[in-house]
Amino acid sequence: MPYNPALDGVRALSILAVVLFHCEVPGARGGFIGLDVFFVLSGYLITSLLTAEYRHGGIEIGRFYARRALRLYPTLLLMVAVYVGLAPILWPADDRWLSAVLAALYVYDYALAFRELAYTIGHTWSLGVEEKFYLLWPLVLPLFLRTRRPVGWLVSAFLAVTAWRYFVAMNWTWQQAYFRFDTRMSGILLGAIAALAHFKVSKHALAMACMALLVLIALPSLPTSDQVQAVTLRITSAELSAFVLICFAAEHGRAAFLASRPMAYIGRLSYGIYLWHFPLALLLRSTQPLWITLSATLAFSFTMAAICLHLVDTPLKRWRQKAWPFRPAPCHRRPSG
Repeated sequence: MPYNPALDGVRALSILAVVLFHCEVPGARGGFIGLDVFFVLSGYLITSLLTAEYRHGGIEIGRFYARRALRLYPTLLLMVAVYVGLAPILWPADDRWLSAVLAALYVYDYALAFRELAYTIGHTWSLGVEEKFYLLWPLVLPLFLRTRRPVGWLVSAFLAVTAWRYFVAMNWTWQQAYFRFDTRMSGILLGAIAALAHFKVSKHALAMACMALLVLIALPSLPTSDQVQAVTLRITSAELSAFVLICFAAEHGRAAFLASRPMAYIGRLSYGIYLWHFPLALLLRSTQPLWITLSATLAFSFTMAAICLHLVDTPLKRWRQKAWPFRPAPCHRRPSG
């Protein structure tokens, strides 16, 4: 796939909203919806990648899994190792080994949905949602692509998952509706729809989507607001708005603001920022003034993310590209569906 800096700009906006939310900045108390943008973006990117492979010889599932593991696991394991080492000093009440295992196995999403657990590295629940998508989607996507109307089937799946989340929220707890893969994959499916449908977005629709996201970010956060409304209508509104924004960014890869060098670079750092910012923000926000919490969290997470990007991710990416170069096989081209 050709590099699209505007999509990294979308990542930057999302991670900044999440960091401001976790630092409890006034005016960003709904910034958790930045994760909904991430989910839609992941669905778009991975579906675009896998669809291209499918149409040029088929999806090499083992190779896809290996690429994902090399891209995501090293930084995660480094963060978990640092947490295990510092937990006896900074978070002595945590069951650090249980938390480390849940994070490393990508099952914090279901753990938080059904149990009261230490939340110091509980933010890895969202990685659990995405990892399950990475495991299942190479197996499931070809089934959609072989149908006559793959987008129609994906829309039906999106509506079914959304209805399921609403049912869970109204009958059980907001945690079960908010954290679980089976209730949160609606945004990922919406991203897959964007990848296959290639919608063109008008400036009017883009303005409405951006305004909706700004309003959602400013609204009070979980769990202090209406819990059912927060995990139903607000998540759906965020997903649909993110869908419009990502369709625009996909079409306008050089959009002035989103594709600017600072925004694109922050987007490239976003995975590392997400992993490193939360434990420190959680530690500081209950005892320190806002300006200390925010400045320290930003400085620490940006620094650690840059170190991981340039000293871990980039060398591994170069090695991966040499070890597994993409070789399309047009003679085995499959129908586009």
